[in-house]
Amino acid sequence: MIQVRTFTTTLQIFHTKKELDELDRAVNDFLASEKITSVVSVSDAVTTGPKGEAIGVIRVVAYEAPAAWREEYHERIDRRIQEWGDEIEKLRGKAETLGAGARVKLQVQIDELKALQATARKKLTRMRKTGGEAWGDLHAGAEQALEELRKAYESAASKLKK
Repeated sequence: MIQVRTFTTTLQIFHTKKELDELDRAVNDFLASEKITSVVSVSDAVTTGPKGEAIGVIRVVAYEAPAAWREEYHERIDRRIQEWGDEIEKLRGKAETLGAGARVKLQVQIDELKALQATARKKLTRMRKTGGEAWGDLHAGAEQALEELRKAYESAASKLKK
């Protein structure tokens, strides 16, 4: 669900590093107070207050994944992790048909694949335990872990074909 939150600040126009740091603190304090964790965009504008003073207006567009969507996503990731596990087991079976030297090299890669699969599963477990707060960050981490697993599998499978 997309949410737009707006807050105003009486901070002056931001020219110096100190003023920019003050703005950054104000935005981060607002995000923390509103429990906003997945920010889509932040935009700012300057308007004039009733006494002619500059007033900064900050608009934050945040994203919160609905619980049902998150659970569906968790199940989809779980299936992908299981599918990669099945593919790893197929590689293990093919490794048994190779000579000793090639089998040892492939077994090292299979062990690395299993470790990557375990990492992806741990990230999924952490995602399931978190609410909206850290979910976005963990979502990105889970996607990255699956991508690393895919690349490592493709590398191992391509070496097997050679």
